[in-house]
Amino acid sequence: MLPVKQDFFVAVVLITLLFTIMGLVVVAAVINYKKKQQAYLHQLKLMKEEYDKQLMWSQIEMQEETFAHLGQELHDDIGQLLTSTKLLINVTQRNLTEAPETLKIAEETLSTAIHHLRALSKSFSRQWLDQFSLIDNLKGEVARINASRAIEVKLTHELAELPLQAEPQIILFRIIQEAIQNCMKHARPQVIDISIRIANKVLLLIIADDGAGFDKAGMSATGMGIRNMQHRTQLLGGTINWEVTDAGGTAVLIKLPVEQN
Repeated sequence: MLPVKQDFFVAVVLITLLFTIMGLVVVAAVINYKKKQQAYLHQLKLMKEEYDKQLMWSQIEMQEETFAHLGQELHDDIGQLLTSTKLLINVTQRNLTEAPETLKIAEETLSTAIHHLRALSKSFSRQWLDQFSLIDNLKGEVARINASRAIEVKLTHELAELPLQAEPQIILFRIIQEAIQNCMKHARPQVIDISIRIANKVLLLIIADDGAGFDKAGMSATGMGIRNMQHRTQLLGGTINWEVTDAGGTAVLIKLPVEQN
């Protein structure tokens, strides 16, 4: 009987070992499948991010082409009409013994309008885009807005030039323009402060106003302006947040990674 018991014991051990090996094989197969699934999902995520990035770049390029076309139309069409009108006013003034004060004011106002239109059309031109400097163009934008005397915009910066290529600077400029327009449209501020500084390879841009503020909890992210600002900032690899200032206004905080020289 002993040999039979030994054979039975060996058979049990072999079967147990076989099931153990099969179990390990199954576990290894499941682990391998999970790894491949995670790698596939990660690759899918990267592909989607790259697709979204390329799509956003395409949209921005189309917008800039539209801006360039608009700038050319402003310069060639409306600019020429205003210049011709100014010329007619000048001719009328010369033919009058004494030009009325209202005509002089109209001529000065028209000159200002032509100057602003040229600055605006220049900000849309292709040549301007290819040789872009954020700081220089922000100064021009601030001067243009302040000339209206409806609002005061202040600019504080530490660098003459930013360590960014032209295209990222253009995108950042469009974000600032969008923030200013949103502020003027919804917050009705008297002063807007724009500050730019770089620390620890991070560019910090703050656009703060003394306006009516906003409800952060109820702020909708579905608005086209806010979505554009978020998408553009994400495209630059940065973050954007809206905060309520101590004075009750709104502050837009943008952080971008940069390589300092």
